Amino acid sequence: MAEVYQAKARPTTQKSPGEPDDVVLKRLLPAYRNDGAYVKAFVDEAKLTVRLRHSHIVRTYRCFKAGIDYLMVQELVAGRTLAFMQEAFVKAGSAMPLSASAYITSCLLKALDYIHRAKVGENGAPIVHRDVNPANILLSVGGDVKLTDFGVAEVEGVMRGTEGALRGTIAYMSPEAVLGQAVDHRADLFAAGVILWEMFANQRLFAGNSELEMMQRVRDARVPNVLKYNPEVPDYVAAVVRKALFADRALRFQSAAEFQKALEVGARRAGWPMTVDALKPLLGG
Repeated sequence: MAEVYQAKARPTTQKSPGEPDDVVLKRLLPAYRNDGAYVKAFVDEAKLTVRLRHSHIVRTYRCFKAGIDYLMVQELVAGRTLAFMQEAFVKAGSAMPLSASAYITSCLLKALDYIHRAKVGENGAPIVHRDVNPANILLSVGGDVKLTDFGVAEVEGVMRGTEGALRGTIAYMSPEAVLGQAVDHRADLFAAGVILWEMFANQRLFAGNSELEMMQRVRDARVPNVLKYNPEVPDYVAAVVRKALFADRALRFQSAAEFQKALEVGARRAGWPMTVDALKPLLGG
Protein backbone atom coordinates (compact mmCIF):
# COMPACT_ATOMS: atom_id res chain seq x y z
CA MET A 1 0.00 0.00 0.00
CA ALA A 2 3.06 2.23 -0.03
CA GLU A 3 6.17 3.13 -2.00
CA VAL A 4 9.60 4.15 -0.74
CA TYR A 5 12.14 6.73 -1.83
CA GLN A 6 15.67 7.50 -0.76
CA ALA A 7 15.76 11.12 0.37
CA LYS A 8 18.08 13.77 1.78
CA ALA A 9 16.97 16.49 4.19
CA ARG A 10 17.22 20.11 3.11
CA PRO A 11 18.87 22.60 5.47
CA THR A 12 15.39 23.91 6.31
CA THR A 13 13.89 20.48 7.09
CA GLN A 14 12.48 20.15 10.60
CA LYS A 15 13.85 16.81 11.78
CA SER A 16 13.14 14.63 14.77
CA PRO A 17 15.88 14.17 17.39
CA GLY A 18 18.48 11.73 16.08
CA GLU A 19 17.14 11.84 12.53
CA PRO A 20 19.99 11.87 9.97
CA ASP A 21 20.03 13.78 6.69
CA ASP A 22 19.88 10.62 4.55
CA VAL A 23 16.64 8.74 5.10
CA VAL A 24 13.86 6.80 3.43
CA LEU A 25 10.49 8.39 2.73
CA LYS A 26 7.62 5.93 2.75
CA ARG A 27 4.51 7.29 1.02
CA LEU A 28 0.99 5.92 1.03
CA LEU A 29 0.10 5.17 -2.59
CA PRO A 30 -2.16 7.81 -4.19
CA ALA A 31 -4.87 5.21 -4.86
CA TYR A 32 -5.37 4.79 -1.10
CA ARG A 33 -5.30 8.43 0.04
CA ASN A 34 -9.08 8.64 0.34
CA ASP A 35 -9.59 5.20 1.83
CA GLY A 36 -9.94 5.62 5.57
CA ALA A 37 -8.95 2.02 6.34
CA TYR A 38 -5.66 2.32 4.44
CA VAL A 39 -4.88 5.73 5.90
CA LYS A 40 -5.49 4.36 9.40
CA ALA A 41 -3.30 1.30 8.73
CA PHE A 42 -0.47 3.52 7.46
CA VAL A 43 -0.69 5.92 10.40
CA ASP A 44 -1.02 3.04 12.88
CA GLU A 45 2.15 1.44 11.48
CA ALA A 46 4.00 4.72 11.93
CA LYS A 47 2.70 5.21 15.48
CA LEU A 48 3.82 1.72 16.37
CA THR A 49 7.24 1.67 14.74
CA VAL A 50 8.25 5.12 15.99
CA ARG A 51 8.25 3.56 19.48
CA LEU A 52 10.52 0.67 18.52
CA ARG A 53 14.22 1.17 19.25
CA HIS A 54 16.31 -1.91 18.52
CA SER A 55 19.52 -2.45 16.57
CA HIS A 56 17.87 -5.11 14.40
CA ILE A 57 14.71 -3.14 13.56
CA VAL A 58 14.50 -0.36 10.97
CA ARG A 59 13.77 2.83 12.85
CA THR A 60 10.86 5.15 12.07
CA TYR A 61 11.56 8.78 12.95
CA ARG A 62 8.21 10.45 12.30
CA CYS A 63 4.98 10.48 10.29
CA PHE A 64 3.43 13.55 8.68
CA LYS A 65 1.02 14.76 6.04
CA ALA A 66 2.26 16.99 3.22
CA GLY A 67 -0.59 18.34 1.15
CA ILE A 68 -2.63 15.27 0.24
CA ASP A 69 0.21 12.81 0.89
CA TYR A 70 0.73 10.68 3.99
CA LEU A 71 4.42 9.95 4.64
CA MET A 72 6.74 8.49 7.22
CA VAL A 73 10.48 9.04 7.57
CA GLN A 74 12.50 5.91 8.19
CA GLU A 75 16.09 4.78 8.60
CA LEU A 76 18.03 4.28 5.37
CA VAL A 77 19.67 0.84 5.21
CA ALA A 78 22.15 0.82 2.33
CA GLY A 79 22.31 -2.74 1.08
CA ARG A 80 20.03 -5.52 -0.13
CA THR A 81 17.12 -7.59 1.10
CA LEU A 82 17.71 -11.14 2.25
CA ALA A 83 15.40 -12.21 -0.60
CA PHE A 84 17.80 -10.63 -3.11
CA MET A 85 20.79 -12.39 -1.54
CA GLN A 86 19.02 -15.75 -1.50
CA GLU A 87 18.13 -15.42 -5.16
CA ALA A 88 21.74 -14.57 -5.96
CA PHE A 89 22.94 -17.76 -4.27
CA VAL A 90 20.29 -19.85 -6.05
CA LYS A 91 21.40 -18.46 -9.41
CA ALA A 92 25.02 -19.18 -8.50
CA GLY A 93 24.06 -22.76 -7.62
CA SER A 94 25.55 -22.60 -4.14
CA ALA A 95 24.00 -22.42 -0.69
CA MET A 96 24.46 -19.43 1.58
CA PRO A 97 27.26 -20.08 4.11
CA LEU A 98 25.88 -21.91 7.14
CA SER A 99 27.37 -19.46 9.62
CA ALA A 100 25.87 -16.48 7.75
CA SER A 101 22.45 -18.15 7.69
CA ALA A 102 22.61 -18.84 11.41
CA TYR A 103 23.78 -15.31 12.24
CA ILE A 104 21.06 -13.65 10.15
CA THR A 105 18.43 -15.80 11.86
CA SER A 106 19.90 -15.03 15.28
CA CYS A 107 19.62 -11.28 14.59
CA LEU A 108 16.05 -11.74 13.38
CA LEU A 109 15.15 -13.66 16.53
CA LYS A 110 16.61 -10.90 18.71
CA ALA A 111 14.35 -8.41 16.91
CA LEU A 112 11.35 -10.70 17.36
CA ASP A 113 12.13 -11.22 21.05
CA TYR A 114 12.11 -7.43 21.46
CA ILE A 115 8.77 -6.86 19.72
CA HIS A 116 7.07 -9.85 21.33
CA ARG A 117 8.03 -8.54 24.77
CA ALA A 118 7.27 -4.90 24.01
CA LYS A 119 4.00 -3.78 25.53
CA VAL A 120 2.03 -1.11 23.68
CA GLY A 121 -1.38 0.44 24.01
CA GLU A 122 -3.47 0.94 27.14
CA ASN A 123 -3.63 -2.78 27.84
CA GLY A 124 0.08 -3.38 27.31
CA ALA A 125 -0.54 -5.74 24.40
CA PRO A 126 2.27 -7.66 22.66
CA ILE A 127 3.17 -7.19 18.99
CA VAL A 128 2.96 -9.91 16.34
CA HIS A 129 4.72 -8.90 13.11
CA ARG A 130 2.74 -11.32 10.88
CA ASP A 131 4.87 -10.77 7.77
CA VAL A 132 8.33 -12.05 8.61
CA ASN A 133 9.81 -12.99 5.24
CA PRO A 134 13.13 -12.50 3.36
CA ALA A 135 11.90 -9.37 1.56
CA ASN A 136 11.38 -7.69 4.94
CA ILE A 137 14.88 -8.46 6.25
CA LEU A 138 17.53 -5.94 5.18
CA LEU A 139 21.27 -6.61 5.06
CA SER A 140 23.41 -3.49 4.98
CA VAL A 141 26.81 -3.20 3.34
CA GLY A 142 28.21 -2.70 6.84
CA GLY A 143 26.78 -5.97 8.11
CA ASP A 144 23.61 -4.77 9.83
CA VAL A 145 20.62 -7.13 9.83
CA LYS A 146 17.29 -5.32 10.24
CA LEU A 147 13.62 -6.30 10.24
CA THR A 148 11.22 -3.90 8.57
CA ASP A 149 7.59 -3.46 7.37
CA PHE A 150 5.09 -3.63 10.21
CA GLY A 151 2.20 -2.87 7.85
CA VAL A 152 0.17 -5.94 8.85
CA ALA A 153 1.43 -6.20 12.42
CA GLU A 154 -1.13 -7.06 15.05
CA VAL A 155 -1.37 -5.46 18.45
CA GLU A 156 -4.41 -6.41 20.48
CA GLY A 157 -6.64 -3.41 20.97
CA VAL A 158 -4.44 -1.15 18.84
CA MET A 159 -3.88 -2.70 15.40
CA ARG A 160 -6.01 -5.62 14.36
CA GLY A 161 -7.18 -6.82 10.97
CA THR A 162 -10.42 -8.52 9.98
CA GLU A 163 -10.97 -11.74 11.90
CA GLY A 164 -9.89 -14.73 9.80
CA ALA A 165 -8.38 -12.59 7.04
CA LEU A 166 -5.11 -13.70 5.47
CA ARG A 167 -2.37 -11.20 6.20
CA GLY A 168 1.24 -11.65 5.31
CA THR A 169 3.15 -13.69 2.73
CA ILE A 170 1.63 -17.15 2.26
CA ALA A 171 4.92 -19.08 1.92
CA TYR A 172 5.99 -17.79 5.36
CA MET A 173 2.67 -18.01 7.18
CA SER A 174 2.08 -20.50 9.96
CA PRO A 175 -0.44 -23.35 9.59
CA GLU A 176 -2.81 -21.64 12.01
CA ALA A 177 -2.63 -18.42 10.01
CA VAL A 178 -3.61 -20.02 6.67
CA LEU A 179 -6.48 -21.75 8.49
CA GLY A 180 -7.79 -18.36 9.57
CA GLN A 181 -7.24 -19.05 13.25
CA ALA A 182 -6.07 -16.49 15.77
CA VAL A 183 -2.29 -16.14 15.72
CA ASP A 184 0.23 -15.23 18.37
CA HIS A 185 3.99 -14.66 18.51
CA ARG A 186 4.64 -18.30 17.61
CA ALA A 187 3.52 -17.56 14.05
CA ASP A 188 6.50 -15.22 13.68
CA LEU A 189 8.78 -17.96 15.02
CA PHE A 190 7.44 -20.40 12.43
CA ALA A 191 8.30 -17.84 9.71
CA ALA A 192 11.82 -17.52 11.11
CA GLY A 193 12.12 -21.30 10.94
CA VAL A 194 11.03 -21.31 7.29
CA ILE A 195 13.65 -18.67 6.47
CA LEU A 196 16.41 -20.62 8.22
CA TRP A 197 15.40 -23.88 6.47
CA GLU A 198 15.44 -22.12 3.09
CA MET A 199 18.84 -20.55 3.63
CA PHE A 200 20.30 -23.92 4.58
CA ALA A 201 18.54 -25.87 1.79
CA ASN A 202 18.95 -23.15 -0.88
CA GLN A 203 15.36 -23.59 -2.06
CA ARG A 204 11.79 -22.71 -1.15
CA LEU A 205 10.08 -24.82 1.49
CA PHE A 206 6.41 -24.23 0.65
CA ALA A 207 6.50 -23.61 -3.09
CA GLY A 208 3.39 -24.18 -5.21
CA ASN A 209 1.86 -23.49 -8.60
CA SER A 210 -0.97 -21.49 -7.03
CA GLU A 211 -1.79 -19.72 -3.80
CA LEU A 212 -4.20 -22.52 -2.90
CA GLU A 213 -1.53 -25.19 -3.37
CA MET A 214 0.90 -23.14 -1.31
CA MET A 215 -1.66 -22.70 1.47
CA GLN A 216 -2.31 -26.45 1.54
CA ARG A 217 1.40 -27.15 1.91
CA VAL A 218 1.74 -24.61 4.71
CA ARG A 219 -1.33 -26.06 6.44
CA ASP A 220 0.09 -29.60 6.34
CA ALA A 221 3.61 -28.40 7.32
CA ARG A 222 5.31 -31.50 5.96
CA VAL A 223 8.89 -30.37 6.34
CA PRO A 224 11.69 -32.53 4.89
CA ASN A 225 14.81 -32.88 7.00
CA VAL A 226 17.10 -30.07 5.88
CA LEU A 227 19.97 -32.58 5.85
CA LYS A 228 18.41 -34.10 2.74
CA TYR A 229 19.33 -30.93 0.84
CA ASN A 230 22.43 -29.88 2.74
CA PRO A 231 24.29 -32.66 4.58
CA GLU A 232 26.78 -30.05 5.87
CA VAL A 233 24.23 -28.83 8.44
CA PRO A 234 25.16 -30.27 11.87
CA ASP A 235 22.62 -32.72 13.31
CA TYR A 236 21.91 -30.54 16.34
CA VAL A 237 21.22 -27.49 14.17
CA ALA A 238 18.96 -29.56 11.89
CA ALA A 239 17.00 -30.56 15.01
CA VAL A 240 16.65 -26.88 15.95
CA VAL A 241 15.23 -26.13 12.50
CA ARG A 242 12.80 -29.04 12.80
CA LYS A 243 11.51 -27.90 16.19
CA ALA A 244 10.75 -24.46 14.78
CA LEU A 245 8.52 -25.93 12.06
CA PHE A 246 6.02 -28.20 13.79
CA ALA A 247 2.43 -27.70 12.61
CA ASP A 248 1.32 -27.80 16.25
CA ARG A 249 2.51 -24.54 17.76
CA ALA A 250 2.62 -26.12 21.21
CA LEU A 251 5.53 -28.26 19.98
CA ARG A 252 7.52 -25.35 18.53
CA PHE A 253 9.84 -23.02 20.38
CA GLN A 254 7.64 -21.01 22.71
CA SER A 255 9.66 -17.81 22.53
CA ALA A 256 12.14 -16.10 20.24
CA ALA A 257 14.68 -16.17 23.08
CA GLU A 258 14.36 -19.96 23.40
CA PHE A 259 14.81 -20.40 19.63
CA GLN A 260 17.76 -18.00 19.55
CA LYS A 261 19.49 -19.68 22.49
CA ALA A 262 19.18 -23.12 20.85
CA LEU A 263 20.59 -21.75 17.61
CA GLU A 264 23.49 -20.11 19.48
CA VAL A 265 24.31 -23.45 21.14
CA GLY A 266 24.37 -25.13 17.74
CA ALA A 267 26.58 -22.40 16.31
CA ARG A 268 29.07 -22.73 19.16
CA ARG A 269 29.22 -26.50 18.70
CA ALA A 270 29.85 -26.00 14.98
CA GLY A 271 32.46 -23.31 15.58
CA TRP A 272 30.52 -20.66 13.67
CA PRO A 273 31.17 -16.99 14.48
CA MET A 274 27.90 -15.48 15.68
CA THR A 275 29.12 -11.97 14.93
CA VAL A 276 29.13 -9.76 11.87
CA ASP A 277 32.22 -11.72 10.76
CA ALA A 278 29.80 -14.45 9.70
CA LEU A 279 28.56 -12.13 6.94
CA LYS A 280 31.96 -11.53 5.35
CA PRO A 281 31.28 -13.98 2.48
CA LEU A 282 28.15 -11.98 1.65
CA LEU A 283 29.78 -8.57 1.99
CA GLY A 284 32.84 -9.38 -0.07
CA GLY A 285 35.08 -9.52 3.00
